[in-house]
Amino acid sequence: MRPRALVLFWGATTASVLLLGTVWTLAKQLAGGAARPTEDAALLAVAGVGLAVCLLVAGRIALVAGRLRRDARRRERVDDHRLGGREAAG
Repeated sequence: MRPRALVLFWGATTASVLLLGTVWTLAKQLAGGAARPTEDAALLAVAGVGLAVCLLVAGRIALVAGRLRRDARRRERVDDHRLGGREAAG
């Protein structure tokens, strides 16, 4: 995986963990009868959407990286088959 994709993946993963903690805390506050239920509900909605987006970004990066790795292996096998199992002279 390219360095930029690694940074994006781990950044999205870290943001997901932080937002999960926020969602968890706000949900507990709302369930316990928060003093500001409207504000907490709005923050919970924003944090929930942010969590979903971060998880989708990290999942998409992992999916594309896996697909690229699989395609590279497939191309190697096709190239080896074309060479008849012999190594290319070079």
